[in-house]
Amino acid sequence: MKYCYVIYSHTDYLDILIIATHYLDSCSNKKLIINKSDKDLSSIYKQYNEVIFYDDSLPYASRLLELQSLSMEYILLIHEIDIVIKQDMIVIERLVKEMIDNNIDRIDLKYAKSANNNEYINLYNNGYSFFLTKQSSKDDCLYNVNPSIWKLSSLLETLNKFPNKTYRTIEQGDVFIFCDKFNIYKMYNEKYLECGYFRCLPFFQYLHISHSGGLLPLFNNNLEEDINKEYHSIYETFLSKGQRRVRKILHDG
Repeated sequence: MKYCYVIYSHTDYLDILIIATHYLDSCSNKKLIINKSDKDLSSIYKQYNEVIFYDDSLPYASRLLELQSLSMEYILLIHEIDIVIKQDMIVIERLVKEMIDNNIDRIDLKYAKSANNNEYINLYNNGYSFFLTKQSSKDDCLYNVNPSIWKLSSLLETLNKFPNKTYRTIEQGDVFIFCDKFNIYKMYNEKYLECGYFRCLPFFQYLHISHSGGLLPLFNNNLEEDINKEYHSIYETFLSKGQRRVRKILHDG
């Protein structure tokens, strides 16, 4: 099956990239896209099947256009600040198959607020039951930077249309309207997990560990108990001696 994991990062976030890389150790086909640098990052690079470099002077969308070098039909695109602490690869592969069978352009791996009763796909796989629910520009952030499985050609078409968009401005109305042409789905189930700034489903648990440069609060962080324990372990192992600010509340600017 022609898909791979792609982790987007920047050398300003090497401390976070080390964590993201550690938690993706079991993924056999993963690629890193990062800015060109004079730093010796061979210890990180060797943990990836391929490293793609972008020009740091380019806007975010144009940086991602370097992905056109990939010979993949589908990619699971993740930013390093979204730490994948638990995932079921069997379910991920099933999602890719659903994309192929139903001509889906993107599956947002963030939990949807509700199911669209008119256009949804009911899935049961490897013990997990959930819906894929169709999204439109009337929904919340049709295009976003959440962890997502993309048909690569559809992602590149969007980036080529908006090459000057930044990480912040790419989540805007003109991009949403353009993406109405695509088949985009989110995941929904009545049972979900609180994972800080977001909600997720049990088969793909990720921790949005940094927001605007500040770390997720260590306490009162809206995390499920098991995810909170994992976050504290991450902090003690990787971040406690660093200089990155820990937020006191979830949204403190």
